[in-house]
Amino acid sequence: MNILKGNKAGIKGGNGKVLNSTKDDKVFINFADHGGVGLIAFPDYWIFSRYLYADDLMKTLNYMHENSMYKELVFYLEACESGSMFKNLPKDIKIFATTAANAGESSWGDYCSPNDKVDGKSIGSCLGDLYSVNWMENSDASDLSKETLLS
Repeated sequence: MNILKGNKAGIKGGNGKVLNSTKDDKVFINFADHGGVGLIAFPDYWIFSRYLYADDLMKTLNYMHENSMYKELVFYLEACESGSMFKNLPKDIKIFATTAANAGESSWGDYCSPNDKVDGKSIGSCLGDLYSVNWMENSDASDLSKETLLS
């Protein structure tokens, strides 16, 4: 959340970069990983998974709005039960959120066996998620200068 708030002093690890947007910027956030009702997971393969809870995400998005950190913000969230993360999103803060699943359903894999081949070899796992695969395939097939999020 420190990255989204532009709080460089609060960053531990990583590359230290934070969002330095202003009231004139259009911000796009894409998150893809695991989720559950009211949370999304950040994997830490050395220790344990860390979670972001819906209330904390809403506090951060409200902070960004109150501090004029965007003109418009679009949030793509690919995770199981991802719709639960935006149940309390205010309607008047110019954020468009779209999710891979509603608040109580799984997000489904795509390009699974037998379509999970890389260099001709099956990898034994799904290569994508229906949400992101459809988004990317639509982007490839569409004139993005004419398509909007609502069309």
